[in-house]
Amino acid sequence: MTTLGALIVLFHPGEEGLAHAVSLRGRCSAMLAIDNSPQPDVAMEAVLGASDVPLLHNGNRDGIAGALNRGLAQLFAAGADAVALFDQDSTPPPEFFNVMHGMCDALGSQPFMLGPRIYDDNEERFLPEIIIDGPRVRRLRLDPGARAQRCSFMITSGCVLSRNAFETLGTFAESLFIDHVDTEYCFRALLHNVPLYVMPLLVLSHRIGAKRRHRFGPFTLTAGNHAPARRYYSARNAMYIALTYGRRFPPAFIPNLLTLSQVFQVLLCEADKLAKLRGIMMGIADGLFGRLGPLETARPKLAAWLAHRIGNE
Repeated sequence: MTTLGALIVLFHPGEEGLAHAVSLRGRCSAMLAIDNSPQPDVAMEAVLGASDVPLLHNGNRDGIAGALNRGLAQLFAAGADAVALFDQDSTPPPEFFNVMHGMCDALGSQPFMLGPRIYDDNEERFLPEIIIDGPRVRRLRLDPGARAQRCSFMITSGCVLSRNAFETLGTFAESLFIDHVDTEYCFRALLHNVPLYVMPLLVLSHRIGAKRRHRFGPFTLTAGNHAPARRYYSARNAMYIALTYGRRFPPAFIPNLLTLSQVFQVLLCEADKLAKLRGIMMGIADGLFGRLGPLETARPKLAAWLAHRIGNE
């Protein structure tokens, strides 16, 4: 029988995020919380400790990828056969672990990744489930009562990663730091023929960014309102993925359409336009030339400029 663990990554979580972490404790075979906040939080340690939730402080070292890698390594070393990944803004349904556990048992020792359907609370819609069909991308039509179905992509939160998949694919790309870390891992899975399955029986509520809708006559544009540094990482990593996987998988260029949409979002809807556009342009350039790593290493002047702006707000 599969030993299914859970890993939750926290970043200044607040009461709701901590309650989410605590709620997972009794639902899985093993549990670990990673605090990716820059400084340890004594109050957080007390809350999680009182509920017997093990906590590891990562301090945002190597971003979300570093937190996932250290947490997965610890849980697999402790005997987990598969691990469900969560962030503090995701709420799994009550039946999540039972359904995932059954699927893990059915798949046995083969490498795999499983994911629920994702419902974006901000946009009040499901994220599209897609599969790569040669040079094309096809959207899956999912019946809520359907069995597991092969797909090509899933976000990290809600994903169940098997030990053999982690051993086959290796660690998440810490050089990407954040944004598209999961996209790159899914392309890697496609390259190594590690199957991904979406579970239509399960719906995970997830809050993606601080999105706001804006109307322009008959048109509606959704703005993500991400910080300039996030705009940098998203644009850079999208370009890197296109250059790394585009020859084998032409749809790898699609994330760059997101970059283009971000430019329109910033120009039409968002504040701090100069900083965000500067981040996007530098991100594209760094993706083209393979300049990766945390912003402070890849672009120290940009990081210092952004920190100075924040400090003077």
